[in-house]
Amino acid sequence: MRESIMALAVSVFFLGVLLIGLSVPAVQGKVPPNSIYGFRTPKTLSDPDIWYTANRFAGKVSIAVGFVMIVLGGVLLLLYRYTNLDPNILILLGLAFEIVPPLILVLVLLLYHQKL
Repeated sequence: MRESIMALAVSVFFLGVLLIGLSVPAVQGKVPPNSIYGFRTPKTLSDPDIWYTANRFAGKVSIAVGFVMIVLGGVLLLLYRYTNLDPNILILLGLAFEIVPPLILVLVLLLYHQKL
């Protein structure tokens, strides 16, 4: 059980780091329109100006979500170490910390896409 909680905390942390690392080039405008990497929809792929604007926005939101995930990974470690919470509760929290922030990211990007 202990290893599962530690693994969840570390994975939440590193998913946040990965999200930030993948988002920086988009914010910098270094990702040209393509079919593999970036905020890819028919609308964003139809016009380079829309592509770069949408990917800068998506990158900024992704970086914010990445930082939130890094903090949540640390919070999970602290809760494990300094509280007597039931390990099952900590595992549920860890799973929520891994799933909810990316879902919020997708929701924000879908709402943004509707305004393009």
